[in-house]
Formats: sequence, C-alpha cells, structure tokens
Amino acid sequence: MMYLNNKQMIQLAMPLLFATVLLYLQDEIMTLMHEELPQHEAGKILSEEVNMYLRINNDMDIYNTIEKKVKTREASFVWVDKNFIYKKKALKSVVKTKNKIKKYAWKLEAVFPKHNMAIINAQFVHTNSTINSAKVIKIKFDSVLLKTSKGLRWVHLFH
Repeated sequence: MMYLNNKQMIQLAMPLLFATVLLYLQDEIMTLMHEELPQHEAGKILSEEVNMYLRINNDMDIYNTIEKKVKTREASFVWVDKNFIYKKKALKSVVKTKNKIKKYAWKLEAVFPKHNMAIINAQFVHTNSTINSAKVIKIKFDSVLLKTSKGLRWVHLFH
C-alpha cells in the first residue's frame, strides 16, 4: 500500500478546490470581466450583419418558393389552354361578352383593418384606392365599402 505525504495530498486536492471556488464565484467573475475588459463594437456590428444576412436569406428562400409556385401555375394554365377541348366555343363566348356592358364582381379575400388594407380579387387595396373602377371608401374588420357607378356597396368577407 502506498501512502501520500501532505504535499502530495495538497497537490491532489488543489484542482478540486479550485474548481469549487470557480463554480461558486462564476457570476462575480463574469461581471468583473465585463466591467474591466473593453467590449468591442465590431462584435455587435458583425452579429447584426449576420442576423440581417439570415433574414435576407430567409426572405430569398420564401421568394424563390413563391416564384416556383407561380411558374408551376403558369405552366398549368398554358397546358389547360393548349389542351382545352372546347376552346373555340370559349373564345366565342369571350367575344360576345366584350360587346356587353362590363359587370364587375368583387370578392373580398382578406382584411387588415389595422393597416387600412384588404385583398379584393387577388389585389391589395387600401382606403381611397380603386379596383375595377370602384373606389375603396372604408375598410372594416369583416367588410369593405366601395363606391361604384351605381352607388355604395359593401363587400363582405366569407360571402
């Protein structure tokens, strides 16, 4: 059996004692270091630039996804147009409707009353803007008031 002298015991116990003191005083040590050591602005600026890059990269990914969906949708429309069985009849009906007086239908798809904006017929509109020769007068939480040539008309959400 091997025995340790006092010096060896102290050398063996010192790392444990040192780690215990550091664990107990870690908050005070970090506070002192932040007060005494200078903080560099370059680190903050770099962090802001990294965050901005990540936001731009995320927005770019969203834009690319939307762009792919639009191209797919356009390709689908082209396919339907090329392969439409009753194309000649459809074209005749379009020619007939051009001679008639235009009648507009408004479909309210979304409302953003805090921003005075709405989506009507897949177009963003705001107060005092026009859509299909109708002026947007008022935007409520579930409806939009339009001024048309025939008078005022409420367009409701979910109708």
